[in-house]
Amino acid sequence: MTTTRIHALPLHLANQIAAGEVIERPASVVKELIENSIDAHASQIDIDIEGAGSQLIRIQDNGEGIHPDDLIIALSRHATSKIHSSEQLSHISSLGFRGEALPSIASISHLTLTSRQKDSDCAYQISHGETENTPASHPYGTSFEIRDLFFNLPARRHFLRSNKTEQHHILTTIQRLALSQFEVGFHYKYAHSTKLKLAMAHTFEQRQQRVAKICGKSFIDNSFYIEQRYEEITLSGWLGKTEAHRSQTDVQYFFINGRVIRDRVINHAIRQAYAETIPAGRQAAYVLYLTIPLDTVDINVHPTKHEVRFRNARLIHGLIISAIQEALSSTDYFTAEKIASDDTIAEQTATYQSQQLLISSKPFDTASSNPLGQIITLLEQRYIITQSLQSLLLTDLPEAIRHLHRQQLRNAIADNTLRSRPILVPIIVSTDKQQIDAAQKHAAVLNNLAIQCQQQNNGLMVTAIPSLLAQCDIKKLMSAILLALTHDPTDTEGLTALLQQHIALITINNIEHAKQLIEQLNMMPIQKKWCISLDQQTLSSLFSPLQ
Repeated sequence: MTTTRIHALPLHLANQIAAGEVIERPASVVKELIENSIDAHASQIDIDIEGAGSQLIRIQDNGEGIHPDDLIIALSRHATSKIHSSEQLSHISSLGFRGEALPSIASISHLTLTSRQKDSDCAYQISHGETENTPASHPYGTSFEIRDLFFNLPARRHFLRSNKTEQHHILTTIQRLALSQFEVGFHYKYAHSTKLKLAMAHTFEQRQQRVAKICGKSFIDNSFYIEQRYEEITLSGWLGKTEAHRSQTDVQYFFINGRVIRDRVINHAIRQAYAETIPAGRQAAYVLYLTIPLDTVDINVHPTKHEVRFRNARLIHGLIISAIQEALSSTDYFTAEKIASDDTIAEQTATYQSQQLLISSKPFDTASSNPLGQIITLLEQRYIITQSLQSLLLTDLPEAIRHLHRQQLRNAIADNTLRSRPILVPIIVSTDKQQIDAAQKHAAVLNNLAIQCQQQNNGLMVTAIPSLLAQCDIKKLMSAILLALTHDPTDTEGLTALLQQHIALITINNIEHAKQLIEQLNMMPIQKKWCISLDQQTLSSLFSPLQ
């Protein structure tokens, strides 16, 4: 009997085996190469496909380019510019990092790599199997030309589907990447015919237009934008309304830190969030973005990097359910909750005018769809300058939103309609027996304030607070409320004022976020305490006349 000896695999065979994990079909090649372009900070990526990718895949970008001396090693296994130490594996921000894609692709195709850096007089080119690069003509950036994919793997080529199916997978791959990288323009041509062309999308309107172009105008018309935060975690994007459910999962996109993800924890959370609002067997539509600290998610789980592992999966699962359900429960979506009836608003407007709290001597039309006008710029992540019909306006936007939330809070308490928000990680508040007894005795009062708590050892475990106080310091809030309960639990006005004091200032992320927030101010009269008119008189008063 002959014993089979152990031997090292030839390099080309090892690469082909690795390619079996990374490269499933032509769309896999497109994904890997586009991700390389994105990591190279490209702002424009052009994709040319022929023969459903089996004949030709050409990806060209205007990114940073590859140093001429690195072209050869770029096609070697485990060669990358993305990471340099094992510590970086827990803080991966790039889309690629394994150093497996290029050698895998090169081992099953005829690959040509051409690149030019901005400080180079010319480009350099190399093909797989060559040992030296040669000068070439090429604009700044990098291009990959992949011909005869799977030429040496007839079994893999045999299992490819029809050209129409493979072309669909390529288009879907490009669309997913385009939804995750708004700052990049994409131009996709198939057989020399443009199939998708997307300009860079910097503003919120441009991004929404891109979503509409990929997901369909009907999706945008039947969805609303959300942005929910919990400490360092943010969930944002477009949620399909409950009545806009679908028979297929064709409009379900989820991204984590800019990466396309298919994750069971995420999928289950979204299904559970919609479970009571859409019929069984129907599918929700969404384009959602989860931003979390890099060290709380492990993306080094699978070669395709579609799967992730969370450090605290239960927290993420609960946050997604809570954020989506809270957004879906709002009947006005992004027009904000009504702070009063139309008659009450009219009375409030008249009161403000009579007290001369309006900015201009000419009253603003508070029924206007946007009394603050169009945003010109955002300053210090807080102040916005807008152009209204009368003048330029300078608005302290976080203060304006806090004022709105205080009014909403007061009205909701008066109507006994204040909504609570569950705390995913309950807070323990240390206190004395007198305050614990007061909390238990006056649980109905706390419930009317949307606060839920229960005794735990020598303190109280807070499990829910008013949704309008989501960003507050819970321990300080509870200390103040418990102290008030021990003195006069019937002082509803005083308790309301305490809650109002603890509404925190929000943080403005960017100008798109600011645009969403000013829509919430449509129903509220403009006040000098958070907005001033930058008319000629005001501007002149800021400067001393020349002597």
